[in-house]
Amino acid sequence: MEEHLGEKIYEASCFINDIYQQVQILLLACDAAFDRAGLVPANGNEVELHRARNLYAVEAWSQRAVGRVYVPRQPDGKGLKAFVAVEVHLRPRSATHALLVLAYAEASGEATPQALTRQYRDGEWLEDLLVQPSPGPNEWRGGRAEHPRHLPLADELKLKSWPLTDITDESALEHHLISRLREWASPQSR
Repeated sequence: MEEHLGEKIYEASCFINDIYQQVQILLLACDAAFDRAGLVPANGNEVELHRARNLYAVEAWSQRAVGRVYVPRQPDGKGLKAFVAVEVHLRPRSATHALLVLAYAEASGEATPQALTRQYRDGEWLEDLLVQPSPGPNEWRGGRAEHPRHLPLADELKLKSWPLTDITDESALEHHLISRLREWASPQSR
């Protein structure tokens, strides 16, 4: 074992905690932007972590990403046909820098927020689809057959990512997210 291992682990843990606090601030800004657009978190205050538990997969122990699903505000509790996810990737597979990933999905049938949250939790990170971008860099679009392990409730899934360095403040974040959602939700985008 390394000399001063306990001190190094403590310092690294403090640094990681500082990073997670910044991710929390970013997700709270997403919450505010989506709230103004009529979207609410599907699972209250929870975030998805996808933690690895294998003793021999040490590289997977470190939290790679944090995700959150949003649904249209529906006071009647009925099913929904469109939903949104945001992921903050600290160590993405599709880039060499931290990313914010936005996903927009539409389903042919109605889905409940609970079913959507369960599928998202049990699936794989949406950012994994960006490894082979289509239709352009930092974008992906595909039907259910192209994303069987990523929100199978979605008939079509659209993704876009931005380097976190492009997110300079809350207004820039809101502009990136909401303008892209409006574009994807428009009839011309279908």
